[in-house]
Amino acid sequence: MMRGQWGARILVVLLGMVWVGVLQAGEPAPPETCRPQPFEAKMECYQQHLETVLRSEGTESALTALEQITTQDPEALREAHPLVHHIGQGSFAHYGTAPLALSHCRDVFWSGCYHGVLQAFLSSLSHVEPQHILPLCPISETVSAYSFQRYNCLHGLGHGLTIQFRYDVLKSLAFCDALPGSWDRESCYGGVFMENIVTFQQAQRAQPAGGHHHHEATSFLNPQDLLYPCSVLTEKYLRACYLMQTSAVLTFLNYDFAQAFTQCARVEGEHQTTCYRSLGRDISGYTLRDAARVNELCRLGQGDQIQQCFIGAVKDFILTDANPDPGLALCRSLDGPFKKDCYATVGEMVVPLYDDKDKRAQACRKGEDEYVEACLAVATAF
Repeated sequence: MMRGQWGARILVVLLGMVWVGVLQAGEPAPPETCRPQPFEAKMECYQQHLETVLRSEGTESALTALEQITTQDPEALREAHPLVHHIGQGSFAHYGTAPLALSHCRDVFWSGCYHGVLQAFLSSLSHVEPQHILPLCPISETVSAYSFQRYNCLHGLGHGLTIQFRYDVLKSLAFCDALPGSWDRESCYGGVFMENIVTFQQAQRAQPAGGHHHHEATSFLNPQDLLYPCSVLTEKYLRACYLMQTSAVLTFLNYDFAQAFTQCARVEGEHQTTCYRSLGRDISGYTLRDAARVNELCRLGQGDQIQQCFIGAVKDFILTDANPDPGLALCRSLDGPFKKDCYATVGEMVVPLYDDKDKRAQACRKGEDEYVEACLAVATAF
């Protein structure tokens, strides 16, 4: 997910902004004119270009335009998830309903288009009650209960609730609790914790320049306890919380990855593993999915910490664009002792990506021959 999303400025610039009213008129500069500008002005320029494409050609074309921009500009790639959130917010304004806007999104850049649509929808309501959120992510003939598409909807709902409730994490989690199934609730929790951290990072970046930021978000992170709020929440929230927490830890530690491993070691019980996997995801994004750098940084851990870090990284390699091939490439680059679990993780991740078992098997068979069975055993078990 962050993106990209997990880069040196993990989701720090554009999230939390609400698309207000009709897309502005006018013809912004083309992307090649945006590129030489200072960072903040450049991102605003890209936003304006994407708005114009969306207004004239629709969400699909805006997503394609962002893909083209990110191939030319590494800074835009680091900020791709916030930018694609912005496309999602604009899509809701453009199409007028959440279901219609969601139908035009694609699983690119950590699926931020879906998240932005849900943010904008909830922000359009004068108040939110549980009955407003229950119908938002339905199961259908084309969307299965545990599909990646439905996960993105539920995760985006968590983002939207957090913004709607002015970063009151506890209230947002309570609304997620209104969802009917444990997997639904867990998916929503993740969006809440991500949005909390994202907005904190946005505030940290804005402070030196005196920019606008949300003070409310900072009360749910604590530089004196880098594991807060996970360290005080009840058990049902902990997995989702620790799966995001290293993004906050790294922000406080100025991306000292060795110290981040030490912080994860403070976590008690099974969620310590979750923390190491969260760190692997962050390392993936920080390096822009550079397999050699991921190998280097994950090995700052010790023993099983390294294995769990690689598992978190391979998941991010796959989820960035909902494509197992980058994950398979990472597995190929690992030393023998780490390969089997890596390929098994690929098998785990193709389950929500593909309802068709044959497609899952086809993905696994792209791996190294001696590890195909490790992937297939998980991919075809459901």
